Amino acid sequence: HLSFYYKYSTLTNRMLLLGIRCWVLVSSIAVVVLIIIGGCAEGSRPHRILVDTDVDTDDFFALLYLLKFNASQFQLEGITISANAWTSAGHAVNHIYDLLYMMGRDDVAVGVGGEGGILQNGTILPNVGGYLPIVEQGMTTVGGCRYRGAIPVGLGGRLDIDANYGIRKAFLPQGTRKYIPLQQPTAQQVLIEKISAGPITLLVIGAHTNIAIFLMNNPHLKKNVEHIYIMGGGVRSSNPTGCCPKNASSTCVPMQCGDRGNMFTDYNTNPYAEFNIFGDPFAAYQVIHSGIPVTLVPLDATNTIPINEEFFDAFEKSQDTYEAHYIFKS
Repeated sequence: HLSFYYKYSTLTNRMLLLGIRCWVLVSSIAVVVLIIIGGCAEGSRPHRILVDTDVDTDDFFALLYLLKFNASQFQLEGITISANAWTSAGHAVNHIYDLLYMMGRDDVAVGVGGEGGILQNGTILPNVGGYLPIVEQGMTTVGGCRYRGAIPVGLGGRLDIDANYGIRKAFLPQGTRKYIPLQQPTAQQVLIEKISAGPITLLVIGAHTNIAIFLMNNPHLKKNVEHIYIMGGGVRSSNPTGCCPKNASSTCVPMQCGDRGNMFTDYNTNPYAEFNIFGDPFAAYQVIHSGIPVTLVPLDATNTIPINEEFFDAFEKSQDTYEAHYIFKS
């Protein structure tokens, strides 16, 4: 029971960061949608959207929010999944499929970082995808990942996300679409199909591997990407010493405070890192420098949203929809 644990136990840094990031992400997407809808003339075609996600808990909150909008104005065309961060491919795909089924949107294409690789001569094979950051992809896209190593395997990390999959199986209705290894459409296939079809907006709310590979491999399709909205990074940090003054003694231990990064597992050595950018720095560079208009929603915004006991109490009392009930359980 969330309110019980909130009141009677100490929240971990991960829980605090997740709670803050969840609602900034939803708020940011709300602003994006309002901008898009405001620019749509009456009778115009729906504005096409594709979301690239690592399917962390905050991301599927945002997806549910997006799916509540009127499809005549705002059309979610596809979801591509990066599996080199908080989630694994099979669990993530099945989770997304069940959310889409619950919302009556089995028409939305879902792709995951695919099989393939980058050849020694630099050739990018068509279906290379999000299993590894670009700089770690050789002849394969599977294997260890030093960036993913910053994400805990147990409590506070992937174990928590796996627990949400258990909640999903017990709570969400089950559709007919399921993840099948080596048969699942790849992220690159979905990106090529949807972006080739015409103007589209990309929402990138995970590591940037899938999008960077697409842009590097399909420069002729950049013209169809109207705008990229990125949830990630940190721009302004006012505590370079981690809250210890410059002349502090060795007994002062740096802590997360002020405007900081969110990589809580290695804060002392990298206090400004943010997981979505850290997950594939080279990919983030490629996306931001692609020449496509980019709006960045960094931790600067995240840190301004207060998440407190009153918030959770109010949320617990606002269980008027099936979606809200599921979000609260998660």
